[in-house]
Amino acid sequence: MGPISSSPTASLTPSAPGLIRVKSLVRASTVYQNMIDRIRRQRSSDSDSFLSSQSSHRHEPSNQASSFGLGPYGEPIKYLMCANQSTRVRAQKRCTEQGLLPCPRCQLVKYCSERCQKQHWPRHSSACAHPYLEESWQPGWVLQERLPSFACSSATFSPSSFIFPVFDTLNLTQNEGEGAFDKDYKLCFAAYADIRNLVETVNNLPSNYKGRFDVLINNSDPIITNRNLIILYALLNPEPSIDEAVELAIHFMYSAVLSAPSAAYLQRCLDDIYGQVDGCNSDFSFRASLNTRGKGRIYSFQTIAGVKQPLEMFTSTTYSLATALQNRWEILDASENVDSWDRFLSRLRPSHRMAYQRFRETGVLTPFSVDTSRFMHPNRLMFSSQGEWLGRRNFNPLQGWDATSVQVEGAKFAMIESADIFGCLFFYLKSQFRRFAYQVKDLNVNFVVTQFNPQILAKGISAGVIPIFEGACFDRVDTRDMMDDIRIEVCLADWGPLLNRGNPFASLLMYSRAWHYERPYALARCNPHAALMLFMQKCFEIPSLNNKLKDAFVQGLRSPALLRLIESLDAFYDHDGIFHEFLAAQNTESAAAAFGLGLRPRNLIHPKRFGVPLDACAHSLPDISRSQFYDLASLCEVDFSARFLEFGWRH
Repeated sequence: MGPISSSPTASLTPSAPGLIRVKSLVRASTVYQNMIDRIRRQRSSDSDSFLSSQSSHRHEPSNQASSFGLGPYGEPIKYLMCANQSTRVRAQKRCTEQGLLPCPRCQLVKYCSERCQKQHWPRHSSACAHPYLEESWQPGWVLQERLPSFACSSATFSPSSFIFPVFDTLNLTQNEGEGAFDKDYKLCFAAYADIRNLVETVNNLPSNYKGRFDVLINNSDPIITNRNLIILYALLNPEPSIDEAVELAIHFMYSAVLSAPSAAYLQRCLDDIYGQVDGCNSDFSFRASLNTRGKGRIYSFQTIAGVKQPLEMFTSTTYSLATALQNRWEILDASENVDSWDRFLSRLRPSHRMAYQRFRETGVLTPFSVDTSRFMHPNRLMFSSQGEWLGRRNFNPLQGWDATSVQVEGAKFAMIESADIFGCLFFYLKSQFRRFAYQVKDLNVNFVVTQFNPQILAKGISAGVIPIFEGACFDRVDTRDMMDDIRIEVCLADWGPLLNRGNPFASLLMYSRAWHYERPYALARCNPHAALMLFMQKCFEIPSLNNKLKDAFVQGLRSPALLRLIESLDAFYDHDGIFHEFLAAQNTESAAAAFGLGLRPRNLIHPKRFGVPLDACAHSLPDISRSQFYDLASLCEVDFSARFLEFGWRH
């Protein structure tokens, strides 16, 4: 199956990587120098008051933002353009009109007129006739009449990674309420992986919020920490326009390939953040204080040793775009990953299969119709210093977002059909990041980015090493899935004493995907008796399922339908009894009581499990529609066996 014509890989051949690299470096260098000539450096001058909770110095950003030409056509994408975008035919100009008429077969692209549709057909036909768009498409192992390679794996029916849809970590309306909109709040993301929950939380602050909002975001992995520091700075730096900044942040987060202006701006961000690293002699002295669009600032507090590895990676010039894309493709298309990729595609609707394939080939997160030929520079936030791809084998940008909201946003603001799921995601992210940037501009929000082992960080905060966070100050502490690596009582001992005792709604959040690892019978997909009972129950509730099950069982584990059924069992299975056995074995109640905390009978931040209401009581099962289940299980790949715990003050 050949690549779509607009893929950057389509114009690359192994015989000319040197020429491509020289031209790319010249373009990036020229654009970067133009930026330097166009705008004066804005550096912080308040190093003496670094991280001081009483700092009075504030940078008031200019009302005029500079334009850096960061969009794929020299400006941000404001609406879904006509798909007749390719400029490879010299005699034909790119259409700049809005796309209104969808392709009747694939629904993945739109045109302004029938004339543009006819002109574009020679380039679109290969995608529109792709086998993935056929309802009858089957995975390779079915066509070859063999068992899939993962059939004997211990993690056969387990999602590939624990990434869950975004949520508001503060959730003021369900906790402190409207009367607390003028109070100061402090949050801690003790092991954050990216900025999703941070964005969602800040976006849900009321527009009339008058307090000061301080956020500590930490990860022990230096690459993750510094990658997200760069993305946060690129999004909130007051120099570019907000529309340009949000697209830049999207590509830094999700695109493996960047345009020349974006690659040049990445270098500028690196200079702004790390410009003084070479002059530091101390092993514990990297500190950054960066402007945002509003009153607040971005601080970073790391060791020099921790910064050097990611900085070497981000500034590497030892590999070309061709090398980077080849290394990326070798991982994505490795023989041991082929069946896993087909298994994922088998859960999707035909149009979504094609959308994922397009993203896989181009490596660029844009609407399906956007010409990506101008993306000619590797995103060095995603590759090692030698050009090795650091992403997951089945990298899915939709994981971690609310797929239902993504599709609604695409239809509402860009009139995109849900078939173009990455077009929907692109405009959804633009909307979310834009609101985040404006919230930071209008409110008093400060960010502190650190890179430490969470347990060491907790001790450091207790000792007062970060003045902005002194003593028991946090209104929320999100420990993510640390309880899977250390016991619950250790998490409580580290972070319980740091909760704000003056806030009755202060809470400690934990999530677990591994709670059942020593109790395999706890899951329906690993418990034949439970699976049989659920099958019988569903057949009774849905009589037409009987015949489908018979056909599926004939194929056995070669049947994609049977695999989907087994994967979905735990969405409708009550794990509560066994989960509470796990909590008892962890001494959860007594460990929490030692710090005046207790496990909440009803959650106030995030539901106890996917698909149940926020205030669900014990033994509640998901009650969701078929489309909601598809969004959660197929697009977002959530693990329905995951559990969410909240600890609050005992009454």
